[in-house]
Amino acid sequence: MDNYDYYAEKVMTYLPLVILSVIAVVLLLPNSRKRFLRIQASLPTSKIKSLAMGLVEIQGKLIMKEPLISPVAREECIGYYYTIEDVTKDKEGRNSYSTIHKETQCNVFQMKDDSGIIEIHPEGIELIFIKETNISYNGQKRYKETLLKSGQEMLLVGAADSRNGEAFIRKDTGHKLLGITTVSGISIWNKYQPLLRSFLFTCIIILILMILILSK
Repeated sequence: MDNYDYYAEKVMTYLPLVILSVIAVVLLLPNSRKRFLRIQASLPTSKIKSLAMGLVEIQGKLIMKEPLISPVAREECIGYYYTIEDVTKDKEGRNSYSTIHKETQCNVFQMKDDSGIIEIHPEGIELIFIKETNISYNGQKRYKETLLKSGQEMLLVGAADSRNGEAFIRKDTGHKLLGITTVSGISIWNKYQPLLRSFLFTCIIILILMILILSK
């Protein structure tokens, strides 16, 4: 019994440290979304007519050139992010989902602001913080798609380049980045991200204090 109490005390002492370590790993692991958000926050929004070559951020309306047909709702679109998920139920009847397939397809498109129009070469593009457009169920599968459609007001980060005197935007090879998001979504993120950072910092401090108290 004494050994049980001893090991239980050790578990309770170091459990917050394990939780803290897991949180730290999740927050520090690099991924394309974090890279997009970090770089986007440091870039000014440029006008299309006056773009400098290199990494840029632009905002404008999407213009479709050649349509794609989306896999779920069969809608015409510029591009889509599509996932298939297995649906399983636990003993309480709650659904859980595991992704078994995902893909991004996108045709060449254009973006327009009040200064001009530029072509986007979408190879390697990622859709960031864009809500699913259509969701469908079939048996134990869930199908979701997020669409890029003509007329949407979006923000894009990529590399400005030129060919035969014509400017275009492609994936930046150095930062491995070509990302697009909604203007409203990124505005909300930029507004509340400092609060989230403060909250997470406070949680970490509390966990450290708990570890110090329990280890005495």
